[in-house]
Amino acid sequence: MKNELRKDYLLDRWVVFAPGRAKRPADFVVPRSRSEAKVCFFCPGNENLTPPAKLLYVLRENKILRSADAGGKRRSDWSVRCIPNLYPAFESHGSAGQGKEQGRFPYVKSKAAGVHEIIIESPNHAEHPHSADEEQIALWLQAALERVGELNAKWANVSLFRNHGREAGASIAHAHSQIIATSLVPTCINAEQKAMKKFHEETGDCAVCRISSAEAETERCIVNGEKFTVITPWASIFPFEFWIIPRRHSGTPVNLAPNEVRDLARTVKISFKALADLLSDPPYNMIFHSAPSRSRGSFHWHIEVYPKLSVHAGFELGTGMYINTQKPESSAEALTAVVES
Repeated sequence: MKNELRKDYLLDRWVVFAPGRAKRPADFVVPRSRSEAKVCFFCPGNENLTPPAKLLYVLRENKILRSADAGGKRRSDWSVRCIPNLYPAFESHGSAGQGKEQGRFPYVKSKAAGVHEIIIESPNHAEHPHSADEEQIALWLQAALERVGELNAKWANVSLFRNHGREAGASIAHAHSQIIATSLVPTCINAEQKAMKKFHEETGDCAVCRISSAEAETERCIVNGEKFTVITPWASIFPFEFWIIPRRHSGTPVNLAPNEVRDLARTVKISFKALADLLSDPPYNMIFHSAPSRSRGSFHWHIEVYPKLSVHAGFELGTGMYINTQKPESSAEALTAVVES
């Protein structure tokens, strides 16, 4: 079991795989902090503790009614609730306009202009993707993508992500995800966009389409579905990292058809249940990688999931090169066994 270097599919990023330092799946289980606030801001009945909802999904006779809080009142009969973040990282106050601090060095700065919202995924406090039913997951995804679509028209980039567990950055235990819209395109998305464009110019093909079809035939494939493929990537940064890739090429998930949303919900349920069953519901970050709002091009959206089972320390922070003790083939084998059991 020799160590080896692997390069990311597209990015100029290298990962060192050191299987001699590997653990059994059970050894990756992270002791979780279970302390919670006495009052959950996101539970039904506490709507007055949060800003008014921008969007509400209310179920009536199996039909979705779209609503919003208005007139100082708060609805409590919701199935999904989308609200402004009470403590936003970005705020919508005018344009971002860059400036410079005076001094011997050009200190560039700009306003942190943007939007920061919370998607409360369910009225049930602990209904996370691994335990929620597919219908509720589909409602959450549909509502989140509706908000993303609206923000896409106003901002340069819109990020949809989910932090699960305090160790992954979730300060509230209630099932929720977040949206941040910004006036600039983040470095990671910009690098992916350039790499996908270069691949398309050189091959005439979509890089992620090719990754999906190629990996579907390897031992790194966990789920080979009709509309979505789930893989552990070739140069994964984290142990048990996996990606959910749509088969249909699109730069954004905003335009998913209803049957695609249902299939994505099913795929999310299968994937996260396997992760939770195998590793006792570990902390993780789930990130939708989508094209910048005004530039679709050759970008192919997908979801990347990073279980927080290891710490990036001095070597990673100082070099930009990562050490992973778990090869993706081993991660895929363990996750696939749970999916098929």
